[in-house]
Amino acid sequence: MLEIFNEISEFLNTPSNFVYVFRIVLAAVCGGIIGVERTLRQKDAGFRTHIIVAFGAAVMMIVSKYGFFDVVIYDSIQLDASRVSSNIITGISFLGAGMIFVKGFSIKGLTTAAGIWSTAAVGMAIGSGLYVVGVVTVIMLLLVQIIFHKFLIGFDKVLANDNFIPCFLQINNTPECVKAMKSYFNANKIHISDSVVSEENNILTIHMNIQCGNEVDLDAVMERYLELDGVHQAFTL
Repeated sequence: MLEIFNEISEFLNTPSNFVYVFRIVLAAVCGGIIGVERTLRQKDAGFRTHIIVAFGAAVMMIVSKYGFFDVVIYDSIQLDASRVSSNIITGISFLGAGMIFVKGFSIKGLTTAAGIWSTAAVGMAIGSGLYVVGVVTVIMLLLVQIIFHKFLIGFDKVLANDNFIPCFLQINNTPECVKAMKSYFNANKIHISDSVVSEENNILTIHMNIQCGNEVDLDAVMERYLELDGVHQAFTL
């Protein structure tokens, strides 16, 4: 059994077109696995984006390692294979930056940007022949994005002292509507921390941070609030 494993390992690490294609396909599969989780969370960078990033990074690593065999035979030519990998990281950093945007008081896309960056690392690892490293990285990334998101997100907020929830409202610009908003939120045990208010066509647009206990169903609270007179939009971000 060990001999068979050693033979397979030696074959997969021997430069050949078949091995190169295998690495590209494996990188695409790993990227797709990561991308499925992002797609299920309705993120802009989802299944297809992660696949392209992963196999693109794998192709670049293969070119970096094996694409210059025809010129290294000349003594006058010196190559640094690590230059390609370092530039991959630089390029992916720009792509990741495009995933980060400000929405109200909150910053969205940091986890997706970090995932894009790590997906590129997966492709680079597999492209360079470090199969186990690439697959283990995929597993660790999924654990962080799925399990930690589900069970530790509240713990993260406590550590960061950041349990504020961004909220967006549009209501009529009348004293009655403003008073009703404050009374409604207080009655539902929701504390308004800070707010930014703008007015247009006699409609108030309010961006604010709110706090509430775990027992408060914010979605249900917002749905009921929308039924009140003078309320046009109400949702958390």
